[in-house]
Amino acid sequence: MQYVKIYWLNPEDDRAEIQFSELDDGRFERRKIEIYPDGSFGIADSTFNFGGTALSVEPLPQPDGLDDKSRPVAEILSQKEFEDVWYKYYNFLSS
Repeated sequence: MQYVKIYWLNPEDDRAEIQFSELDDGRFERRKIEIYPDGSFGIADSTFNFGGTALSVEPLPQPDGLDDKSRPVAEILSQKEFEDVWYKYYNFLSS
C-alpha cells in the first residue's frame, strides 16, 4: 500500500483543497478523504461513500508526476498518518 496527501494551492470553490488516498500496488484508490475549503468533507472506500466523494476508476499518477505549478502538490504519508486522518473523519460519521 501507499498513502498520499494531495493538496491544491489555489482550490476552486467546488473542488477539494486536500485529498488523502490509500493506494494499492496498481495505484488504484482503496480509501479516500477529501476536505473542502469551507471545512466540509467527503469520505469513501469500496463499501460506502459520503459527501459526494467516490474512489477514482483510474490509477493515480506517481507523486513526482503531480508537482508543477499547474497541478496539485503531493507528498507520501506513512500508514499511521493516513489512518489517523481516516479514523478522525470516519469516526465523526459514527458519532
